Amino acid sequence: MVDRLSNASGVLGALKHLQSSNKDLTAADTRLSSGLKVARARDDAPSYHAAEIMKGQGGSLAAVTLSLSRAESISDTAIAGAEQVMKQLSAMKGTAAQAMAAGLTDDQRSALQQQYQDQIATLQTFVRNASFDDSNILDGSKPNGVSFIADADASQMLTLQGRNILPGGGVIVAMPSTTALSNTQSAADTHALIDQSIANLGDQLVSMGAENKRIEAQKGFVSRLADALAAGVGRMVDTDLAAETALIQALQVKQELSASAVSIANAAPQALLQLFRPI
Repeated sequence: MVDRLSNASGVLGALKHLQSSNKDLTAADTRLSSGLKVARARDDAPSYHAAEIMKGQGGSLAAVTLSLSRAESISDTAIAGAEQVMKQLSAMKGTAAQAMAAGLTDDQRSALQQQYQDQIATLQTFVRNASFDDSNILDGSKPNGVSFIADADASQMLTLQGRNILPGGGVIVAMPSTTALSNTQSAADTHALIDQSIANLGDQLVSMGAENKRIEAQKGFVSRLADALAAGVGRMVDTDLAAETALIQALQVKQELSASAVSIANAAPQALLQLFRPI
């Protein structure tokens, strides 16, 4: 601790070094504790400005990622629903094939007819339940599809096509009917309609799969872009912890040496006065 200071040039020089060391040490401590070498505009105005712009872009990309995640969920739900419909069509085809056999009793044919009606009702339930976040792209309620932003400027959109795979919607041509399996000819006609429905739905599943792949690819690109922006911001404003730790240790030594220099410089005039004291 320095008890007193004189106005000697040596003392003032040593004091200046001590003040400089204290200031540098405080700045280094702030950078280390905050983790930022550029926390305010006055630290480095150009870097601060560029980093803020990049942070804004990063925020926009986060919104894009959220939009694409919603699109992916809607697409996944629709594909899962369509796959269930495909399985149900296969079951209906088996029922129609049984009804094509000659020699069935009225009770047997009636049972197959009821089974067919139950199966097609279940198919309709699958379609109507294939909804995520109030968006169903399988029941015809979204004829224009559902669009999502695909880039930070909202200049590109990604659209999931709206479809109608309910019976009679153009994809499923096999219709609910109380006479679909009433005789062998009706059963054969229904079997053919189910075959066509399976082929149509297969085409739709291919298209839906391609849409899902596009969403996945765009989402991956946006994620990589966001990571690159975050890394760029980090390089501009984040503290190099190893370098700051080493600097603090060096400044602590400098501070101690400066304090010692002040004490030595302050003691020099007192030593000179001792020469003039009476013996």
